Amino acid sequence: MAIYHVYQLATFLTKRLPLPAARRTTAVVGGMLSVLQRRNRRFLYRNLRTAIGNGLSAGELRRLRSRIYGNFADFVYDFMKLPWLTMKNAHNVFTTSSFDAARALAKLASERPAILVTAHLGHWELGGALVALIGHPVAILVDKHPDDRVTELFNSIRRGTGSTVVSVTAFRRLFRELKQHHLVAIAGDRAVTGQGIRIQYFGRDYLAPDGYAALARRVGAVIVPTFCIRQPDGLYDFRTGPPFAPPVTDDEEADVRSCVIRMMGIVEDHVRRYPEQWYVFRPVWENAGRPETDRHLARKMRTRRSSTKAASEHDTERAGR
Repeated sequence: MAIYHVYQLATFLTKRLPLPAARRTTAVVGGMLSVLQRRNRRFLYRNLRTAIGNGLSAGELRRLRSRIYGNFADFVYDFMKLPWLTMKNAHNVFTTSSFDAARALAKLASERPAILVTAHLGHWELGGALVALIGHPVAILVDKHPDDRVTELFNSIRRGTGSTVVSVTAFRRLFRELKQHHLVAIAGDRAVTGQGIRIQYFGRDYLAPDGYAALARRVGAVIVPTFCIRQPDGLYDFRTGPPFAPPVTDDEEADVRSCVIRMMGIVEDHVRRYPEQWYVFRPVWENAGRPETDRHLARKMRTRRSSTKAASEHDTERAGR
């Protein structure tokens, strides 16, 4: 089954079925995906075994994997419902404390540049949508889906919430968003561009994205760890951790590294607490086995940051005209 058609089915369900029937249907769809996506199913199992496999039998890991597929089907359904999200019905989606967290985040972003960093855990799309819903501008950094139809479908839904969509290929645009005190939202747990730094993640070598940390250091932004976790009653709890800023010393690479290690440690803690909402259907640690040397990676980082600095200076010059 092509994934685009799965998303089309989810769109149909959001329009036609009452919630109880839709939930029953998503459970069936999740089960079908776990059977049909053999390759992704193997990747997910290996990821789970590496991250939280200690103490779990093979059977327990397989049952956890099945729950993840069922939860992911609900994730897609709830994402497709975003165009109908309003302040009037948002209380049927979010916990009460979520609104306080969103308002506090909007207030913070209005006072200083702020980057919301999350992971492929819980419902990373809903947090930014809630902040946009209460009236604060949000720019979401997104990757391109292998299927262009899915990319356009997803981006149209994101734009429908009032958010601005920024492609990873237009990363420098985030400078302008932050200078305007727009909140920037990034899923910072996967190096989709193939660039980053090597750290330990669940005890194994991992290529972690570092662009958000370099960006925060460059513009003086704070990083806000943010997660949107589904509760047993079906509501989502939007929560933020204490904001922190990258250190600023004479060693930029060390500053960025310490920031990334801190953020990924927070992600680890949440994955251990909510493994059934960890949606990682691609290899996680294989990207650390790239043939590039550390020197090559460092050279790429310096080149990218030089470009980033130039973009920042260009934007500052334009603003002063």
